[in-house]
Amino acid sequence: MRHTTEAQRLTRIVAIALSCATNGSAFAQTSVNTQAAIDWRFEGADKERPQFHTQFAQPDFVPGVSGRAWRSDGFSSWVSAPLSLDANRGFSVEVWLALESYPSGYEAPADRLIPASILQQATRDAGFDIFIDAFGRWGFRVSTSGGAIRVQAKEPFPLNKWVHVAATYDPYSGEARLYLNGQLLAAKKTRPAMFRPAMSALEIANSWQRAPLGAFNINGLNAAYDNVKVMGGVLSPETIAANANSNTPPPAARSLVVPETRFAQDLQRPRYHALPPANWTNEPHGLIRRGATWHMFYQRTPNGPYKTLMTWGHMKSEDLVHWTDLPIALRPELQTDDFGFDMKGIWSGDVVTGPGGFAFAFYTSVNHSATFYNPGISMAISDDPDLINWKKAGPLIDRTGVRDFRDPYVWFEGGEAHMIVGAALGSSGGLAYYRCANLASRSCWKRQPPMAPFNEMDVGSEIWEMPVFEKIADGKYVLVANPIGGKVSKYGEPTTRGVYWIGDWDGATFKPDSLEPKMLDVLPGHLSPTVARDAGGELVGIGIVDERRTATAQLRAGWAHSFSLPRVWRLLPDGKTLGQSPLRSLEQLRNGSPLDITLAGSGERQAGDLGRMTEIKALFSSLPTQGTYGVTLAVSPDGREATRLYYDVERREFVLDKTHSTAGTDDEGPHILRGAYDEAAFGKPRDFHVYVDHSVVDVFINDAAAFSFRIYPAGVNSTGFGILSTSHTEAQVQAWRLNAAPVTLDQAEPR
Repeated sequence: MRHTTEAQRLTRIVAIALSCATNGSAFAQTSVNTQAAIDWRFEGADKERPQFHTQFAQPDFVPGVSGRAWRSDGFSSWVSAPLSLDANRGFSVEVWLALESYPSGYEAPADRLIPASILQQATRDAGFDIFIDAFGRWGFRVSTSGGAIRVQAKEPFPLNKWVHVAATYDPYSGEARLYLNGQLLAAKKTRPAMFRPAMSALEIANSWQRAPLGAFNINGLNAAYDNVKVMGGVLSPETIAANANSNTPPPAARSLVVPETRFAQDLQRPRYHALPPANWTNEPHGLIRRGATWHMFYQRTPNGPYKTLMTWGHMKSEDLVHWTDLPIALRPELQTDDFGFDMKGIWSGDVVTGPGGFAFAFYTSVNHSATFYNPGISMAISDDPDLINWKKAGPLIDRTGVRDFRDPYVWFEGGEAHMIVGAALGSSGGLAYYRCANLASRSCWKRQPPMAPFNEMDVGSEIWEMPVFEKIADGKYVLVANPIGGKVSKYGEPTTRGVYWIGDWDGATFKPDSLEPKMLDVLPGHLSPTVARDAGGELVGIGIVDERRTATAQLRAGWAHSFSLPRVWRLLPDGKTLGQSPLRSLEQLRNGSPLDITLAGSGERQAGDLGRMTEIKALFSSLPTQGTYGVTLAVSPDGREATRLYYDVERREFVLDKTHSTAGTDDEGPHILRGAYDEAAFGKPRDFHVYVDHSVVDVFINDAAAFSFRIYPAGVNSTGFGILSTSHTEAQVQAWRLNAAPVTLDQAEPR
């Protein structure tokens, strides 16, 4: 108690002295003599010698407001330097910032979020912090001898544009101020009190309090920084306004690119498959063609290679081969101070063109309520031709009648909108089915009787995800689902994978030709495709080829998961099997004339080496009647690394042998995968068409059967390929070196 009383007495003495020295608070309205303690321009000559922290080979630099800016990666990088501020003088900070996304956070109630820091020198009860949380709520906290002062902005922080942020604290008036683009946003004034500095380093893009999630820290910041200044003394509002107006910032898109240097040495990152510029992705969904442009939405954590607080990423393409990544389409938001109907995440869904040409996005919204649409199916609408801007209409459907549900799929038929949603029905996975006659009414969606006998069709799962329902031929429809949970697991049997049924549809009931599902892929590794029709009416699907390596490996890589190559779907001549072939537009990736060689004999025969991006066609002219035959991929010169893919003639199975795929230790899951192959539907395997793109492999057999998988060869030169057989075979091998198709970035400013 005596210690507390003494501290209070000293605080009062200091406050009186400061007040007398400045004749009240008038001094706070003018600039005191300021001296920059930190002045970072990121041009390589900063006197304060900022220390760059990153897990990558070098820091990222991008075009800035003037000259060069530093680019954070969202999870592993920050900048620090020693800083000493005078408790009696107060301080000012200024920074130019372009923020790509709000920081990640726990999927927890709003009051349990651990904010990120734009700039801080802080501990729990000392220093200062310009903070921001997963919903864009931001402000300025400063510790003083009289306690902490917290200044909160009223509006969310701007995204995808350069902004000037400034904050000041004046101990003579006890006032903390927060500015944006030279304008005072908020201020809070208490009695005069000394600033209480923190005895720690100044840091940007790194919070003083971590938010651990497994191997990851999830409250970093994904942004570009320029002209960072920290000064002893208080800048006047006029000076701050002048500094904010002294530059005309360029479009932020130039600064929010992921520099090529970040992944330049990554042996596993695909170069011609679609995937976000960095960090984590999962299922693509809502593939839609608007005019001549394709749009694809996808599950994304924009701040690191981990899953939390899902957003909807957005890409566009003219040919489904070359993609441009666009700003996040939908993100978790709050409608009140502490609640939002989709605050826990924007989960998968679908996008369709509806009445009036508007785009309608239907998605799974989740929150922390026990009763209010958790989960729910929500809707957003866009009249933007580029689908950049969306307006949320809110939740439409709750899970009444099912134990759980997610991932709506929508189509129009008979003057109504139809929706199926992956569901946990209690005794099995399946679908919930709804109809709506008037999209203008949020209450129009009505639950329908089951459209199929799902309990007889299920594979022992708990819930189905990512359903697709489309007409595949005259009088025939295809239903695709991805059962998970229950007896189904990623590396078990049955394994997590896409399954489908062909059948008849009468407008209300789907009657599958067989209750037993067919496998979408011969081998597991690709799942959850999103589909749309091209200009000629053909169905095109793109799925996810998920990681088969550890979380620690994903952390080191700085990204996770890739999308598959686009596949064209059709019904095969047997009338009951789905055929898949590569999109013809992929041929534009070919670089020069093909390697063309005929190989005969038995054993393993090397065909060539065209690097880590290759297209290989092995056409077997003589097929063995027993044993095995197939191709070798990613073979090292010494043979220590090799992936073997072959057909077992007697067992009518494809076998993927990854026993020696990598000399590293990052891969996980079974090294031997087997999958039944339907010779009656696909024909005897003769044409092996293989695309290798670093760690992603897409395979098409006879232009009809398909599968995709991951490999992680550690050797730089593990790039050879050839054929193999246990008896005499002959095959013509054609192969092309392929060009990269890098995803470009267009962080357009919302209009």
